[in-house]
Amino acid sequence: MVIQVKPKINPSSIAKTASFFSFSSQFFKKYPDLFNVKTIRRLVFCFVIFLPFVTSTAKETGKTTFQWKWKENQVLELNEYHDVFFRVGTKTVEREDKNRVVMKPKKCSSDSCLVNAFFDTYIRYGKTSGPFWKDKEFLSDFTLFRNGKYEVPNEFIMPNLRSFPSFPDTPVSVSDIWKLPAEESFDFSAERIRVKVLPEYTFQGIHPWSEGNYKGNCEKITYTYPIFYTKPEGEKMVPNVPYKIFGFASGTVFFNASRGVPEFKEVKLSYTFIYPNGTVQEANFHIKGIYFLRNQVNAKDKETIREDILEDLIVGYSGVPNNAKLGDHNRVPTNGKEPNGENIGRITDTGEVPTPDKNTAPENQDVQGKLPITVRTSEDGIVFSLDSILFDFNDSKLKPDAETAVAKIAEILKKYPDREIRVSGHTDNIGKKEYNQKLSEDRAKSVLHSLVDNYKMDEKHISFKGYADDVPMVPNDTEENRHKNRRVEITLVLD
Repeated sequence: MVIQVKPKINPSSIAKTASFFSFSSQFFKKYPDLFNVKTIRRLVFCFVIFLPFVTSTAKETGKTTFQWKWKENQVLELNEYHDVFFRVGTKTVEREDKNRVVMKPKKCSSDSCLVNAFFDTYIRYGKTSGPFWKDKEFLSDFTLFRNGKYEVPNEFIMPNLRSFPSFPDTPVSVSDIWKLPAEESFDFSAERIRVKVLPEYTFQGIHPWSEGNYKGNCEKITYTYPIFYTKPEGEKMVPNVPYKIFGFASGTVFFNASRGVPEFKEVKLSYTFIYPNGTVQEANFHIKGIYFLRNQVNAKDKETIREDILEDLIVGYSGVPNNAKLGDHNRVPTNGKEPNGENIGRITDTGEVPTPDKNTAPENQDVQGKLPITVRTSEDGIVFSLDSILFDFNDSKLKPDAETAVAKIAEILKKYPDREIRVSGHTDNIGKKEYNQKLSEDRAKSVLHSLVDNYKMDEKHISFKGYADDVPMVPNDTEENRHKNRRVEITLVLD
């Protein structure tokens, strides 16, 4: 029987996970890698990143040539959603994962590109709705050859699936089949195992696809491959590291030949791991992933967007049309100018609100002085910081007045429906670490639930995490500074 977990439960450690599923803590101590979040997450990423830019060219003969293609100013973002099932004996775990991967070509030549990639993982336990918990972040630099071959330095574990898909040098017709070598890399706590695989691809022609609000019609490729690994004879067995791995993968990938980019994929994977003590672990994944192509957003673009957002908050002015989305045609007009337009410096970096212009309508002049919201740019995007006065002391419930602030932020965020939204809670360093950790998580969840329940934002694009006092804005050396550190932040992710 699969045990369901209420969506409000937020496992932040293996010990907590064990208690949520009524597992004996001794079971996890005995087999720490079997349900280890680190191990499982990395297994999931075995197939996260295998479809960067692809282009195909139709020939007069009816054949198509596939080749990877990159532009240094472009970004390819992959959003994946996973149904995950694990079994060890009679013990089972169900989990839903959301993985966000952002790939940026740093330097390209005629035969390859050096790619910088960001991997974000999110989880929620049980077959349920509810918020995703922001788990981990990974960075990687690797070389991607135009024929599909990967070269990943040993210091990086991502991407775990390498040289996949690889394309033949000659054009292919509908129903043509090809095989090219690839590799899966499994990263356990004590050892990394690399498994050579040989995928078989079939070009199916042009077909439609749809997933939620997204759909397309483009080139379709199906594939299958088996997985077999046995530790070489004579090598030492390592506890909690399998000496045998076997399984099977099948999937479908869609490419838009005219745009030269992937659009959608669906993958099913099944693994069996056999450990030296005789324990057998099964792992099954059903993955769906949607791709988005856009130009990179530079610091000047972010500042322009920040100014327009803060003006929207102050005087209700909408600088971005309701039907505009960042990434549409790689450009978004803001206040009648492009993101690369001049920064006219309306807003100070401290978040001070300027006095409304004398021509501003009277009904928009009710916000004076300093808002309980400040807006700044960050490496990830635009950050809305909610002052701790929106909560009662040592309480995670939003005050009634706080809903006004959240409502204004939600109105702005809805203009970017395809963008990642992260809600993070922060405290000062007064009090016990455990208490501050829970308070920061609860406050972040309170804001997230308001965005989803009251303002109907898509929970698939929103996650939360509590940081306690780990990420202070300023040193916790005065009461004024501690007040600044007590906050909830909402990040509109642009990169």
